Amino acid sequence: MGADDAHSVDLGKGRVLWLFGDTLVDAQGQGSRRQAGMIRNSIGIQKGYDPAGASMAFFWKRAQHAEPASFFPERGATWYWPGDGIRIGTRLLIFLAAVNTAPNPLGFALTGWQAVMVDNPDETPDRWRSFRAKRDPTRFGIIPGTGGILARDGFVYAYGCDASGQRAYLARWPENNAAAGDLRDPQWWCGDDAGWLAENRMQAGPAVLFADAQSEFGVCHEPHLNRYVQIQTIGFGAADLGFRTAASPQGPWGALTRFYLPPEKTIPGVLIYAAKPHCFLTGNGLAITYATNHMDPERLNDYPALYYPRVVRGAFLTTIKSRRSDHVP
Repeated sequence: MGADDAHSVDLGKGRVLWLFGDTLVDAQGQGSRRQAGMIRNSIGIQKGYDPAGASMAFFWKRAQHAEPASFFPERGATWYWPGDGIRIGTRLLIFLAAVNTAPNPLGFALTGWQAVMVDNPDETPDRWRSFRAKRDPTRFGIIPGTGGILARDGFVYAYGCDASGQRAYLARWPENNAAAGDLRDPQWWCGDDAGWLAENRMQAGPAVLFADAQSEFGVCHEPHLNRYVQIQTIGFGAADLGFRTAASPQGPWGALTRFYLPPEKTIPGVLIYAAKPHCFLTGNGLAITYATNHMDPERLNDYPALYYPRVVRGAFLTTIKSRRSDHVP
């Protein structure tokens, strides 16, 4: 009956994994949010790369008395919101953000991270065999994986943010290590002078890629531009969508440019967040999603169109050379 976040992973052969955060599940099948319960995460498997004609099946776990439960289960008072993921050979790597209640206006805070390896992602999710990746204790207060995952030049890159949700950072692991579920001692981008440094050699934190990020965003390589594109929301509440580009995964990244004003902005108390691209989906243009919510969750019953990820299509217009030898965007 609704969810947010909406990271996607190409599983190959026309299958797409969707990773959702807080999810409303109506276990009685009444079709009503008032009868629905909330679980902390769920997943979907899409068949077909074009969303306009694809099908989707949703999965979660079952608790006692067959009640719906989070697909990635809680540990004590800690729950998990999915970050991004990536298929590496025959395995699937999924990053998770650890979350706890906190005395702040939102009522929660990101407190750490974890990663899960799936041995058999070609099976249906109810048959997955998974284990937790090896990792070191969280340093620098950075949550990798919330901002997108890339595989380039023999490395797996993971974008993330710190607890502020505004400063973005970049870590990487050799692809062979990541495929084995070994995420210990990541390399961090530490700026043009220091370059990439292994965490065990660092005395201070890594370089900030950009300081006006969001806690969730996405990065992909745009072939029409031959550049990396980062997409996020701008502001809090009735937010807009923005993008920036770079020639390499670590940047330098250009200025954040506003490009889309969601129509949901007119709803009083609306929350618009978690914008990200989905570069491997096909169709007319680049698929981009953003999440919609309300400051008062009880009002979601009044706005049935909210709390579903919205999908928009975008295209980058490259500069061309005119007959007058000037550049026309």
